[in-house]
Amino acid sequence: MFRMLLFFAAMWGFAPTVEARSTKNPFRVEAETLALAAGAAGRLRITIAVPKDHHIYRDMVEVVVIDAGGLELAEASYPPGLKKPDPADPATLRQVYDMDVIIEVPVAGVVKPGVYPVTLQVTYQGCKKSLCWMPQTDEIQARVRVRVK
Repeated sequence: MFRMLLFFAAMWGFAPTVEARSTKNPFRVEAETLALAAGAAGRLRITIAVPKDHHIYRDMVEVVVIDAGGLELAEASYPPGLKKPDPADPATLRQVYDMDVIIEVPVAGVVKPGVYPVTLQVTYQGCKKSLCWMPQTDEIQARVRVRVK
């Protein structure tokens, strides 16, 4: 009887499905605002928040600059991950991040003061013990604030 009620509730939209709740992507991508003095170089920091008991694969992480906002940006640098056996092939080790990871994008010295908007595309694949999400691509906005010396 209870199963029948759940079935009808789901059919009429009164109950969320278990699959929808359990497969929601729990990872979050953020960019910090970078503050620089005119002429100084810096590093724009992007954080991928990795929840407890989850991980992302290092070889599946990529940051692409979509719009540099008039700035000169270099390629992103990634920290090394922990080497762990790949569940699909335990003989192969893969680098994983099992905690928040900070990726840095170098910014060349900017002479003109102002606020420069930067658009980045961050791709990653996150997993937990028995489930991997499809690779995700998030487009994020960052800012570089340049002040007079």
